[in-house]
Amino acid sequence: MEVLRPPIGQETLAARLAERADQGSLAHAMLFTGAPGRGGLALALALARRLHCTNHDGPRPCGKCPSCQQHAQLQHPDLHFTFPVVKPPGKDKALSADQLITWRTLLQQEGPYFDMVDLRERMALGNKQPFISVHEAQDILRRLALTAHAGGWKVQIIWGAQFMRTDTANKLLKVIEEPPAKTVFILLADSTESLLATILSRTQIVPIPPVTGDAVGQWLQGQGASPEQIADAVGLSEGDLARARRLVREDAAEEFALFVDWMRTCFARDGRKAAGLADGFHDLGRERQKQFLVYALHMIRQCIVGNYGAAAAVRLRASERGFAEKFSAYIHHGNVVEMQKELEKALRDVSGNVYGRTVFLDLSMRMMELLHRPK
Repeated sequence: MEVLRPPIGQETLAARLAERADQGSLAHAMLFTGAPGRGGLALALALARRLHCTNHDGPRPCGKCPSCQQHAQLQHPDLHFTFPVVKPPGKDKALSADQLITWRTLLQQEGPYFDMVDLRERMALGNKQPFISVHEAQDILRRLALTAHAGGWKVQIIWGAQFMRTDTANKLLKVIEEPPAKTVFILLADSTESLLATILSRTQIVPIPPVTGDAVGQWLQGQGASPEQIADAVGLSEGDLARARRLVREDAAEEFALFVDWMRTCFARDGRKAAGLADGFHDLGRERQKQFLVYALHMIRQCIVGNYGAAAAVRLRASERGFAEKFSAYIHHGNVVEMQKELEKALRDVSGNVYGRTVFLDLSMRMMELLHRPK
């Protein structure tokens, strides 16, 4: 079962944390940073199993004792999950407890290697923006004030900690700094940039490194991916298993076709068609707009790599290479930095709920100028 496997590619880090637990030097509050698909959640679950296991031998839990069996079903009474959600219809609070079945189902079916894209799809959020509310903080405080069911460790995992609102983080500061006895907080976030300095100062930061290409390939092979799919995913995923799985399942043909059409429209300086495309981008919805902009950034970056003779370092699918080889002639030192800045600005604007049509129309006008800028 995936939730009971050692963290893929992070076995050394898991053993180090287990050793700290044995020595009594485990930090009471840790922040695992890195893309979710690198295995931070798998590492957190492995540590929780190790702390709860009654018959462990070495760094790994036994997998057979009652506590391990409860972990296999994600039902251990002293393991608590918090993650970003929205308010359900008819309720005035946004609580993880209302989506716990969805969370457990995703974990059971996909294993602990998923990201916000996967969770959003499972929760059918549409354009709604999930967050970790102050009511969730109150719920955490209530749970952790209770005596541990098994008389041992209580483990509180906060996945997507960057989605905590300021009042949420402030509400948790004291308990993170001085938790009840035998209580461990494990926060997981993509990076430290969106977290309050007061949270960072109260946690031990544990960077999660990318999964090696070999480990990514073996994992995908076990899931039935073809050699061609594995080769593409290993090259493009940057050690992120969630992204690797999505690359296998989705060929990005739609995004590629839209990117090609958009770039050709901008190069032709066709304002009327650009306006029509802006309408189409707007209709995609906020999340798909964000995904397209991330894809566009990826394509621009790969083109500049290829343009400067580093063909071996280019990370593109076979279907994308033909276009990129021709298009890269128009991506050079005279425009690439500003192109990236414009795309990143558009991504921030879309994330901030700026009107999609306006964002993409303005972006298209800038691209028209930049594509014709001389080297």
